[in-house]
Amino acid sequence: MYQLLPVRFWVFLLWGLLTGISLYIRPLFPIDETRYAAVAWEMWLRNDFLVPYLNGEAYSHKPPLLFWLMHLSWCLFGVNDWSLRLISPLFSLASLFLSGAVAATLWPERKRLAAVTPLLLLGSFFWMIYGTLTMFDMLLAFFALLGVYSLLKLVASRLSLKYWIVLGIAIGGGVLSKGPVILLHILPVALSAPWWHQPKTVEFRWKHWYLGLLAAVFIGAVIALCWAIPAGIAGGETYRKAIFLGQTSGRLVKSFAHQLPWWWYLEILPLLLLPWLLWRPLWAGLRKMTYQDIGIRFCLAWALPVFIAFSLVSGKRIHYLLPLVPALALIMARAIDEITEPERWKHAHLIIMTAFGVPAAVLMVLPWLNDIYHWRDELSLVSPLWGGLLVVSAVVFGLNQAKEAQESAFYICAASLIALITLSGVFFAVKGERYDTKATAQAIGALMDENRAIAFYGSKYHGQYHFTGRLKAPITVIPDFSELSAWAESHQSGYIIAAYSETEAVPLSLIRYHFPFKGRHIGLLSCLTLLAHPELSAVLKP
Repeated sequence: MYQLLPVRFWVFLLWGLLTGISLYIRPLFPIDETRYAAVAWEMWLRNDFLVPYLNGEAYSHKPPLLFWLMHLSWCLFGVNDWSLRLISPLFSLASLFLSGAVAATLWPERKRLAAVTPLLLLGSFFWMIYGTLTMFDMLLAFFALLGVYSLLKLVASRLSLKYWIVLGIAIGGGVLSKGPVILLHILPVALSAPWWHQPKTVEFRWKHWYLGLLAAVFIGAVIALCWAIPAGIAGGETYRKAIFLGQTSGRLVKSFAHQLPWWWYLEILPLLLLPWLLWRPLWAGLRKMTYQDIGIRFCLAWALPVFIAFSLVSGKRIHYLLPLVPALALIMARAIDEITEPERWKHAHLIIMTAFGVPAAVLMVLPWLNDIYHWRDELSLVSPLWGGLLVVSAVVFGLNQAKEAQESAFYICAASLIALITLSGVFFAVKGERYDTKATAQAIGALMDENRAIAFYGSKYHGQYHFTGRLKAPITVIPDFSELSAWAESHQSGYIIAAYSETEAVPLSLIRYHFPFKGRHIGLLSCLTLLAHPELSAVLKP
């Protein structure tokens, strides 16, 4: 099977399979995906492409590149939710091929690394998951990868001007994707160049290297400021301070969200390397590697400073590490290139196929077992076909003997992709409606069309209904029940979006619309009903 097509075509086909099925089986995921779509939607309605808005207020948490790309997709295909969800996967695809180019530049004498690196990257569960989510991190990962690639080409081309420009574009694109954090991904490896690069000619001057680096940062800053300055003027003083100072200083001094201990990233690091940690030749290759290898030094200079810096900052989320995964894939690719004996690869992937086959067999009989033991009613909705798909793939790939590292990596990559698709299919078959905001949002939109005021009872509204319901007006956010009662008194024809626990005995006759959402229910409650039943204050959850 592997020999039927070149590796790059297999990478494209596997990527297309993952992307297509992901778009088909799952909705926009709350709260991040629905929030970013809502910001783009509100900018689109306002015809304002400088200042992002969310629920009527300037949104300073993220730069605008992702929103601009959503607008571009709508200009091409009309307003829809599928084209905006292609943006992150397309950046993932570009990163896959760019990682192969980085491998070829780092180790030009080791030809198979350019082929195996994209397979290792695409086959990582972590990369596959975030490669299909509409978030900023895949854009940042691409620009970080483009930046380190330009550094390598600068070394190879004796500081060619065009690669300094490419580096500047990478920095500017990274800033417009997720802010100045792009400098953390590029500057450490650039500044440590004397450690990982040994010039072969006397023409190479380190003074020129650092001056060029300064010029590239300047180019990137100019690109970012072309948006930030007019946006700061248009958005007002509060927004201006937020985009120039608030996010960066807030995260570096004391993170305002996601606070976790410094060792948290060390705990979750193995998750970034699954399923490859179960690949025996990888461990044998790691033992053979020497850290005198220039490419290994480059990858360490790229990944370690960023990992340490993120560990020291209190705000942590797993997807912050996404731009480091290509560096890990390069190290793994270099390690397995040490294993040259063909017989070592014949059954190298068998352990991983077994690891996939066992839970797949459980999935096949899960509905039957649930009918006997009555664990959860929704488990009966799981089709045995999902488990059967994974069993067949594990058996087929497991029976194929690999002749080389690339072929073994291909089997694992393909099986990992099928495993992720299977688990996603099972999850959304059971829980899909709890993560789809469309029905609730459309009900809210229908009420707005009747000119009814809408309030959200809670401390913060994340925009989860604005795009999926194509809402055209802000929702009032009210965190306190006494304020909610006062608002209901002055808007008696209005409705309130409120959450309540599944275990609470809420008379459904009081709720005009009610929808499951994650572990709770969301109801649309009329203001008159709230005023007539003040005891609801003990049931509704802000």
